[in-house]
Amino acid sequence: MSATAKQLDAPSLAMLNGDVLSEVASYVRGRDALNLALTARRVHDFAIHRVAVSLVCRTRADLIGLHYNLLAGQPKRAVYLRSLTILGSTFIERPWQEDPNWTFPKSTYEYSLASLVGDILEAAPDLTHLLLEHTAPVLQHDPRIGAAIASMTRLVRLELGDIDSNALPVFTHLRSRPRVLHIAPAKVEAPADARRVSELVHEILASVSSIKELRALDLDLKGIPGAPELKLEHTPLPQVRYLSAHWWHPQIDVAKTFPNIEIYEQHVNSTQLKRPAQRPLRRLSVTELHTFECARHPVHLLHLRRYPRELRSFRRTIYETSPVGISLHCFIDTPVWLKYWQQLPRAAPRLRFMDVHCHTWERRHEPGWVDSFVQSLRRYSLVCLRVVAPQPPTPDSLDAPWHEDDIQTLAELPDRITQVIPTLRYIAWAARRRAPGAHADDYAWYEDAYDCAPAEYKWYRVENGKDGRMLEAISASQGERVRRFLLDSELDAITNIDANLRL
Repeated sequence: MSATAKQLDAPSLAMLNGDVLSEVASYVRGRDALNLALTARRVHDFAIHRVAVSLVCRTRADLIGLHYNLLAGQPKRAVYLRSLTILGSTFIERPWQEDPNWTFPKSTYEYSLASLVGDILEAAPDLTHLLLEHTAPVLQHDPRIGAAIASMTRLVRLELGDIDSNALPVFTHLRSRPRVLHIAPAKVEAPADARRVSELVHEILASVSSIKELRALDLDLKGIPGAPELKLEHTPLPQVRYLSAHWWHPQIDVAKTFPNIEIYEQHVNSTQLKRPAQRPLRRLSVTELHTFECARHPVHLLHLRRYPRELRSFRRTIYETSPVGISLHCFIDTPVWLKYWQQLPRAAPRLRFMDVHCHTWERRHEPGWVDSFVQSLRRYSLVCLRVVAPQPPTPDSLDAPWHEDDIQTLAELPDRITQVIPTLRYIAWAARRRAPGAHADDYAWYEDAYDCAPAEYKWYRVENGKDGRMLEAISASQGERVRRFLLDSELDAITNIDANLRL
């Protein structure tokens, strides 16, 4: 018998009856189940439900459908669920667009379907990530939800929003050892309520202080009115390395409570950070930093989240942090900003790399403004520069058209910048910035690889040739290696990047 005939006689999975296929599929899960499901259309229905899944619930219809599908079968399909997100929009009864109070419209919510969430969580004990936006009202309607969360043992990332005192048992009895924790108390206005919520946060932090695996903490305290009397002494959490804080007024002594943080994100408002100079931050992300009354705190990467309100304070922020790298939004077409660009090297003598998202302010530009920006970079000692360049006005724009020389200079910007910064070894160029989270490879804020300026960059290496400095294109993966080297290395290694980085 020929080899071909033997292959035709060999049984295939698709030829097996349903009971046998179900038995075979019961022995695989995860990627193995996915590979098995892709072998044949008939096998697919038996194996696909054993693939670990991530689900996001946005509407009431989503929740009803998820409940029906996840609780079907034996074992229930929910046991293969690994990531579940329940957004607040799931419980909207009337959207704000339909509110008759057109002056201050609000969405109204109804939580009668909270029991479905309880059913799903009880049937999904192996979740590694859970995000529940409206925790307080959901727990109030179905206490099983809190017990189910507390009983889970594999949660790596837990995000609970709109929490109140009913959520405290979740943290005090939590069996998982999450590495990432997001806490957002419910909004309050009365001073007595604010005090109660502040004490709740104090108790939650005390409860999770024993979780040695906890590395990233996101505190959203915008719902608590800022007042000095609400600032409590909290249990230190030395295991936390990444902290993201949202508050109108600092309610926690960051240096005392989180003595070992390496990455600090401050949202909403300015902050004043007192921190020992011998423990510099790897990344600081703020609007502006008030440091006038305390010692300088060097940081490796300074991420300035918004346009500065006042350039003098902005420059002082950079001086006090003395960064090795800066990521910022800026204008490049006004005399005030050009003066700022000229003064920046003196304010940040350690500066070696920058991520710059360039914008224009003026409606009508004088010819030569792009070249003026290029010339303002002459005093820099940069090793690497990533630029998101502004684009010329469209024909239907209210802005006046740019002069042709400026458009040409902008098109040649990488070459022009290379000629005025003799230390530059790498330059990356993008036409527009990409919103964080809009790409599959984007990283969460607490990841070491988080990118403050995501974009589709074209990367170049600066080479010294016979005819002067020239640009040699490199791949995006090589450019990513350069960026990772800049984030992970110290000042001396970055300054001597050619001796320390081989692409």
